[in-house]
Amino acid sequence: MIRKTVMVGMLVVFVSVATSVFADEVFVTQKGSKYHKEICRLIKGKKDLSKIDKGGALKEGYTPCKKCFSEDLAVGMDKTGKDKIQEKTKG
Repeated sequence: MIRKTVMVGMLVVFVSVATSVFADEVFVTQKGSKYHKEICRLIKGKKDLSKIDKGGALKEGYTPCKKCFSEDLAVGMDKTGKDKIQEKTKG
């Protein structure tokens, strides 16, 4: 029983780490001003699509796409990609 519990715990940790790594990747175009998920239908100029981490996109002045990153717009992200609301509740 303990072995199964340990295996399930390890699986949960692995999946959460893998998800957080891929969740931070966004896509931008050279001429655009928004960052997108790769499958976003609003991307214009898919030929010059570049992958970048979300924090880097924010530092370069990109803002979230209203369709594929509506959650970022709802909570409000600061320039480093951190959630402003979480920062306020921490202290």
